[in-house]
Amino acid sequence: MQALIAPLAAAAGGAAPIAYGLQAASGIASGLSAYAGAKSQAEQAKVNAFIGRTRAIQTDVSAREGLESELGAMRAAFAANNQRQTVGTSEVFSELRRVRARDRRVEFGNRMQEASAYKMQASAARSEAGMGLLGGFMKAAPSVFDIYDWRKKNGY
Repeated sequence: MQALIAPLAAAAGGAAPIAYGLQAASGIASGLSAYAGAKSQAEQAKVNAFIGRTRAIQTDVSAREGLESELGAMRAAFAANNQRQTVGTSEVFSELRRVRARDRRVEFGNRMQEASAYKMQASAARSEAGMGLLGGFMKAAPSVFDIYDWRKKNGY
């Protein structure tokens, strides 16, 4: 590495500007890397939020279909025993609908909560991306100022 830097350093008037330039480039590269990583996390969280919303909808539809299947089985059992639907059996059906509807709403709400958490995670990752990029430039700033000072001191 020294063999590569030595001719450049001699041409530039010393190793200082090269070292400062490499430090600045390193800071900018780390900022770009942090930005890319955070953007990737944001995209993954966005995908997870979409999947969560889809699962919530699927859970809701599945619960509705399950209720109808359950009620149909109960109607068939009553019909097989030659029982007519009375006030008592209607009350059982109504209670089953009420309980299953509550269960369905709770499960749907839980799935939507998960989707919302992923959405917030995506938002936080997007903020982190900007801060990572800014941090990289902040790491590079002292080296850039050192180059400026070196050039001013050496008359360049």
